[in-house]
Amino acid sequence: MTRGLLATCYARPRETTSTTQLIDLLADFYINEPFIVVSDRPPSTKATLGSNSAHLTARFDERTGWVVVLCAIDNLMKGASGQAIQCANLMLGMDETLGLAQAAVYP
Repeated sequence: MTRGLLATCYARPRETTSTTQLIDLLADFYINEPFIVVSDRPPSTKATLGSNSAHLTARFDERTGWVVVLCAIDNLMKGASGQAIQCANLMLGMDETLGLAQAAVYP
């Protein structure tokens, strides 16, 4: 793995849920976010390499009753420089995607 972060987060749901409901909830919540990708497939750091995107999925573990949310980012883009540019764009009233559409990979 060249670079990236993969986070695995756990939570107890307040009510009965399913994997499909969780993914639909994430997709609805992030529908207007240009850098968030919600999928039923597990995220990978390879898919985020050089991008300012965050890839998310969720699962409901019926055996334990836990919700498991997975997120992958490129820690040099979304985790640092890309996130700073995105925030500066928003603070200056510019389109938040300005300067972030190209993959930043070296070499």
